[in-house]
Amino acid sequence: MARIDHARVAAWLQNFPTAHRGVAGDLIDALSLVSETDLRRELGGQIAQLAGRLQAPVAAFPAREIDAGRSAHEPGRDGAYHLLELGLPGSEAVIGNILTGVVRRSGMSARLLSDLDLASLRDRRVRTMLLVDDFSGSGKRLLDFHRSMLRHPTVRSWTSAGWLNFHVAAFAATTRAIALLERRFGKDRVHIVRACPTFLGAGWTPEQQAEVELLCQVHAGRSNRRRALGFRDSRALIAFEHTAPNNLPYILWKRAENWNSLFEDKAVPEDLLPLFTMRPGLVHGPLAGSAGARRIGQIINLLARRVRNVAEIAEITDISIAEVNRLLNLARQLGLASQTLRLTDAGRIELKKWRLAHPDQRLPNRAEAYYPRELRAER
Repeated sequence: MARIDHARVAAWLQNFPTAHRGVAGDLIDALSLVSETDLRRELGGQIAQLAGRLQAPVAAFPAREIDAGRSAHEPGRDGAYHLLELGLPGSEAVIGNILTGVVRRSGMSARLLSDLDLASLRDRRVRTMLLVDDFSGSGKRLLDFHRSMLRHPTVRSWTSAGWLNFHVAAFAATTRAIALLERRFGKDRVHIVRACPTFLGAGWTPEQQAEVELLCQVHAGRSNRRRALGFRDSRALIAFEHTAPNNLPYILWKRAENWNSLFEDKAVPEDLLPLFTMRPGLVHGPLAGSAGARRIGQIINLLARRVRNVAEIAEITDISIAEVNRLLNLARQLGLASQTLRLTDAGRIELKKWRLAHPDQRLPNRAEAYYPRELRAER
């Protein structure tokens, strides 16, 4: 079923004048809907990989919101840590459950700690604190959570003495959030599975993006103007089975009288769950005549357009950051790109063949030609 044919989506489209429903449909079609299976498989795999190579033991904490000025741990030398606050938990509970699954894997409990109070961390001589989130649209929650960790004098002492390092991991993050997190923690301490799709990588022309933004702003209403394009103008295009982040444009999670809701105040209604289908894994087959050849073609075309930022490439092509890094390394190994990711003579020859074989399309918000849909067809 096409998304716009789904009953709830069709009802949501009725909120807009007939002339604007095509633009609203573009917004719906651009959404990346992440199944719970994909979240658990890919984020769990990332955590297990990190636990195996970071300095152990590793204490992994689901990111949460802590009241301003308060420490994440209770006062005292052996400060307790309450994994879930009173009331119904949100993403923290999902991340906590994923972490529990990783800890229970064979041999993992020796490297990944399950007890997070300071007494246990001291006894086990913790060396790495890993802050984990499902999604980071602005970086704020992870940055604030890190501050709350450092408010406890014991954690601050361990860190200043060089005994403890902080890393962060998330299933998805915007390029803006990644930049802020790398500024705080360091580039090698930020681990993201997927670059969050935003308006930039939606495949729209500048004119189409302007139409979508105007639609979001007009129908958000005057009182919600500041979140019309999502929290801090994130322009995010991702939703999970367990939540629709407030980084999405407000009209996607708006609830009001005389308004047919899509995501009901950031909750995902049960009737929408069939749209969250599992994404097939990438095939790492031989290069020639394969999906691998198409992916390499996409990569060298982007490099020719001076798009060299890994997160931006991942956002535009809708593949994982790890896969982008693998393809960039492969392009270097094949002699198609230099160490600084500039095309070699061999790369320019392959690029010419690629462009002859593919219809000319436009890179979103750029004047140069681009071919963005090839990878999305493999989903």
